[in-house]
Amino acid sequence: MDKLYPDNVINKILQITLETQTFAYIAFNDEGILINQGGNIAALGLPAWSVQDNILDEALFLSGFIPMSSEYEIIPSLHITETKVVDVHLFHDSNLNWAILVDKTDDIEWQSRARQKSNELRLLQHELDLHKEKDNFEFFEALQMMALCFMDNGSFELLEPASECFSQLYPEAFDCSTPLYPQHKFPFIENFLTDALQLWDIGINNQRIYSGPWIEQLADGTETALEARAINWNSKKLLFIEIKDVSYQQDRDFLQRGREGVLLKNILQEEVRKRTEEIRAREEEIALRLICAADTRDDGETGSHIRRLGLYSELIAKHLNWRQDKIDEIRIAAPMHDIGKIGIPDSILKKPGKLTSEEFEIMKTHPQIGAKILSNSKSGLVQMAREISLHHHEKWDGSGYPNGLSGKKIPQSARIVSIVDVFDALIHKRVYKDQMSVEKAIEIMTEGRGTHFDPGLFDLFIELKNEISDIASNFDDPLCPELDN
Repeated sequence: MDKLYPDNVINKILQITLETQTFAYIAFNDEGILINQGGNIAALGLPAWSVQDNILDEALFLSGFIPMSSEYEIIPSLHITETKVVDVHLFHDSNLNWAILVDKTDDIEWQSRARQKSNELRLLQHELDLHKEKDNFEFFEALQMMALCFMDNGSFELLEPASECFSQLYPEAFDCSTPLYPQHKFPFIENFLTDALQLWDIGINNQRIYSGPWIEQLADGTETALEARAINWNSKKLLFIEIKDVSYQQDRDFLQRGREGVLLKNILQEEVRKRTEEIRAREEEIALRLICAADTRDDGETGSHIRRLGLYSELIAKHLNWRQDKIDEIRIAAPMHDIGKIGIPDSILKKPGKLTSEEFEIMKTHPQIGAKILSNSKSGLVQMAREISLHHHEKWDGSGYPNGLSGKKIPQSARIVSIVDVFDALIHKRVYKDQMSVEKAIEIMTEGRGTHFDPGLFDLFIELKNEISDIASNFDDPLCPELDN
């Protein structure tokens, strides 16, 4: 079948669409791991995700659609933030799910304004029909409204008849023998007249302003809500006063429900935050104790070493402006970097002297062993621990192992741990070496800036030297002393 449009027309349609509408796209697998992203992510208010992040916990608009049950889905007019409305187009391509988000905020606002104008026109038509079909008394009585005309001497003239609803509230209005000064009766109107007089002086027909509601007390002690509006109408300066009891109460109830909803939301968010902190604390303690137990096969100092590694990494991640959940993850994940040593024979792991080339090749397999132990997890924490375990011996210039990755192809988490692991090993005593000063360790490590270590991260590490040194000296107690001894 022939195409409906030629390719150049389709390309032009796409170009115009992309130029006139803010959009973004994300590609992810069925487990929610981000593979690709582009477009104007920030303008749509989406989080600053990184490739390999698990996004399903934050991209709640995908809930119920992933894994996809069909080749194409559309979620129209979805609020992804308090201020942004998008159409979400979902489709499956090869092994990836794609979500294209097209900004519809302005369209929705325009439609809302159009509907509001339409409603106002219908209401005006209804009022005019009432005015035509009924006498003035029934019209104003139905609207619970009175109309006053402003006179040059500052008084008002009642446009009869007035609604009987005002008989208790403003009995003076029903005495035609005296001029009316509603501004003396209602202090709120006295203030409102300041703006009303400016409107009337301009004299543009059909312009109006509203006072907003206020409360008056009746003679019997009950309260009623009123609202005033000033209008220029055919060279007349009109003041309408309307009883708003029903609509005012509805607005108050709506606002109260809104306040209660916000309060409940804040309470729930605080509860979620506390529970998340508790879960993180349990995860961290369990992880550290298990790693500590596993690492007793090593040099006997690693219980303290793994705690410091997490704290060093957390500090650097904070200064890189990572999201808080990712900062928490690297604090817990960094200590798992050498978990793969559990698979290295004691004869090699505990050897006090220099390893032979054959022994070193066996030692170099611990990153893959660790990655295998930590593989196939849906937890973002364990996924980060896996990438750190696999890549923390890679080097910036590509001369590391196991995969010879270079530059930013090495995950940033692993690049951070690579720096702090070497630093902590240098400044603390091990079976095969004495400890050295922080200054000496940094001097040695500086030779590896740009070859072994990411130069940007290394410079940040140097900037944080004082905080790093505090961690090194203040966290020297082993987590499990009975195991470390």
